[in-house]
Amino acid sequence: MASSSNSNVMQNPLRSLLDLYESDVDIDIDSFPAKVASHFGEIFASRDAFNGIPVLDWLRPPKYHADRSLVRFRAMIQDTSSSSEIYLARRRNGHTSGWGLFADTFDGRDDAEMNYADLRECSVLWAVSIPGESEWCIDDLPRDHGSKPYEPHQEARPHKCPAANRKHIGVQVKVYENSRAALMKSTEMHNFVGILTHEPLHSDVNEEPGVQVPTLHVLFSRPVPRTIVPRSFPLQIHADIREELISWIADEALAGDRTAAEWVFLCALARVQSRTPPILPPSLTLAKFPSHRDQHPILPVVISRIFPTVTHIPLSLSMINATSFFPESKDEDLHSGWLQVPPGSVVLISEGGIREGGVNEKGIMNIRAIQEFMNGQTLDYVFPYSRFSFPTDAACFTACEGKKSVFFQTSITVPLQPRCPDGKIIEHLYKSGSEIKMPPTERLDAFRSLVGGAKIGSVTVGEDVAKYIQDDFVKERQQSSSQAEKVTSENLILRMTIARLLALSYHSQEVTIAIWEATKKLEAAKNARLASL
Repeated sequence: MASSSNSNVMQNPLRSLLDLYESDVDIDIDSFPAKVASHFGEIFASRDAFNGIPVLDWLRPPKYHADRSLVRFRAMIQDTSSSSEIYLARRRNGHTSGWGLFADTFDGRDDAEMNYADLRECSVLWAVSIPGESEWCIDDLPRDHGSKPYEPHQEARPHKCPAANRKHIGVQVKVYENSRAALMKSTEMHNFVGILTHEPLHSDVNEEPGVQVPTLHVLFSRPVPRTIVPRSFPLQIHADIREELISWIADEALAGDRTAAEWVFLCALARVQSRTPPILPPSLTLAKFPSHRDQHPILPVVISRIFPTVTHIPLSLSMINATSFFPESKDEDLHSGWLQVPPGSVVLISEGGIREGGVNEKGIMNIRAIQEFMNGQTLDYVFPYSRFSFPTDAACFTACEGKKSVFFQTSITVPLQPRCPDGKIIEHLYKSGSEIKMPPTERLDAFRSLVGGAKIGSVTVGEDVAKYIQDDFVKERQQSSSQAEKVTSENLILRMTIARLLALSYHSQEVTIAIWEATKKLEAAKNARLASL
């Protein structure tokens, strides 16, 4: 029965929608959108049924699908600022409108056949392919691309995507269940399931006539976890897996520097634990990282093989001065910025492309936005007469050639110490993606499970360990030979954050004394490098 329902809906979703409406003679048009979401959500409740829905993405763009077909779009919400759209919820003939059924938007013309009491609103959003989504995350999607010819996708509104230079699609999304739409926020990830059409762009200003954009009339939606692929914590993961993972990052991306690799790994796992009091992801600077004029470092590519969402921003003065790192409204249209990324993202900023020159006013605003994104976990959305600060949740680190970042202050600085001959350093740090030596599939899956679980895990500190840490802190302060060497409360908070990340990396639910001592050892190795600069 369920299989038959799945098939019927996918063959003719509009007919299925009308059947649902006509099945209730006392239909309440105000509650019908919620009924639609519940009904179709139940039909596709199982994993197999849901995965059978055709996918909308850059491999299978809008022109790949028939008009008014059922699709699912895994996307990030980019813009929620559009006004609602009016549609006719009940027609004189007894049918409903909305969901792409008819030419159902209300344009204000006098219509003797229209009962104005039957007008309702739907919410209009703009959603884009998930910025920085790693290629391996689409492995759970059907691989039917290439089985049907279609024209290459030409994105109508590339300014709506944070990384417009990457392949992506943008879609106008119409949500009829307004109570659900009201809870949706920018940068959230959702699986939108609905009926795909091409319609005029809904805008608060007069757009060029005839502008048609892909439009998805949502039947139901599901939130996407920050790990994209669902994960569990804790897992029974052998310690060797963790050590192999760190060694692999070191060998493939950091010229064999295992200490730097461990710091990168731990900081990439971080997420916002609390905003009051603020327990935020520590930002990291990889110092003494050699630059290359013509190539980007391989580090973000390696990280993207095990983390689900990774964004690389190769800084240059032209990028800082001419592009936007924060969302900005222009002509009532919210343009995206480099830092508009989903929760759980890893953002790597490389400074190797920066050369001598000046920074203009736009550049100063961008630098300020990056700094606040790094250390405050907020991002301003700028409008003509106002700006609003929105919370972010991303791990952020920068790679620079000098002893410290040119522009940014970070929580942690770790100088890179390559473990290969000097003549081979650039070759190791700037190789092509095809040169990465990938671990066996089984090992790679274990790496990703470790990372994904750690990204969602929680860690506690027991009373005995808390007392040990407190006593250790007092003892360390007493043993400091000078005021400069004294451990401050800020140092302790950062050390506690790293200890929690270390526990997560072992899939331990508690910070143990052994983990605390390992944290101090890792910190000492980092401090020794800084002292030698």
